[in-house]
Amino acid sequence: MYETGAAIYVYFSMPFDKVKPKENIIEMYEDVENRSRDAVFKYGGSISHHHGVGKLRKRFMERSVSDLNNVLLEGVKKSVDPNNIFAINNTIYRSDAEKIRDHQFVLKTE
Repeated sequence: MYETGAAIYVYFSMPFDKVKPKENIIEMYEDVENRSRDAVFKYGGSISHHHGVGKLRKRFMERSVSDLNNVLLEGVKKSVDPNNIFAINNTIYRSDAEKIRDHQFVLKTE
């Protein structure tokens, strides 16, 4: 618990030997995570974390922050790290194609 609310850490696993067909395990994981995030957003939660958003969760940024936030973040990144050495591909998309690919599993259940 924090002064501004609670931080809930949840881990889940799936018994790989019981998943059928095995080719669907990524889609199953994505479905559980996306539905969980939908519930978090519905009740005012966010994806912020003391380690940062990172590669796997950046697709949820547009549901968490304003467009201005993304413009500012991109500007800081270009000024401080113009060669894109640090945190490569974290939080900021390098291309529209990458963003489209990354959003393929995101559910729009709002």
